[in-house]
Amino acid sequence: MIDERKLFTQQTDELLTVLNRQRHDWLNHVQVLLGYLRLGRPEEGEAYLKRVSELAMQESLLARLNCSMLSVFFLTFNALHKDMLMEVDVCTEVDLARAVLDQEALFHMVSGIVCTLNEHLERNQFEPASIQITLFQGDGGIHFRFDLAGKIHASGAAVMEKLVRDGMASTVSVAEWLHTDEEWILELVVPVVEG
Repeated sequence: MIDERKLFTQQTDELLTVLNRQRHDWLNHVQVLLGYLRLGRPEEGEAYLKRVSELAMQESLLARLNCSMLSVFFLTFNALHKDMLMEVDVCTEVDLARAVLDQEALFHMVSGIVCTLNEHLERNQFEPASIQITLFQGDGGIHFRFDLAGKIHASGAAVMEKLVRDGMASTVSVAEWLHTDEEWILELVVPVVEG
C-alpha cells in the first residue's frame, strides 16, 4: 500500500510538471501574439500563429501513433528533462499498430535510444543538446530517424552499439548510422505487418 501511494504521488508530481510546462508554453505563445498585435505587425503575428498551428498538428499526429506509451513519451519528454530538448516530426500519418514489434518493444527501443543518449551526453553549460526524431512510413516499413545535435561520451557509444545490435536481432534494420565528433544520426526501419 505504501509503495502504491509513493508511485501515485510520483506520477501526480510528474503530471503536474508536464501540465505546468505546457501551460507556460501556451501562455508564451499568447504573449508573443499579443506583442505582434500591439506593435501593429499582423503579418508577423499571422506567421507565428501558423507555426503554433503546425506545432499543435504535430502534437495531434503524435497522439494518434497507436502506441500510447510512445505518444506519452514524446509529448512529455521536454517537460521532464532539461539536458536535451526533443523535437519529433511525424512526416506522414504513421500507424505503429501495424509494426511487427508490439507497443512495449517499440517503446523500449525508442526510449532506450533517447535515454541512453541523454544519459551519456557531454553537458554544455550554455545550451542543452537537442535531438530531432523523424517518423515516416517508407520503403520496408516505419522509419525512425534520430539526429542528435550534441556529443556523447565514448561510454555512451558502446552502450548505443549494443542497443542497436540487440534491436537488429528483433527484425529492426539500420538504414543509416553515422557517428562522428560533429554529428550523430541513426535511422532504423521497423517492418510492418502486411494486409
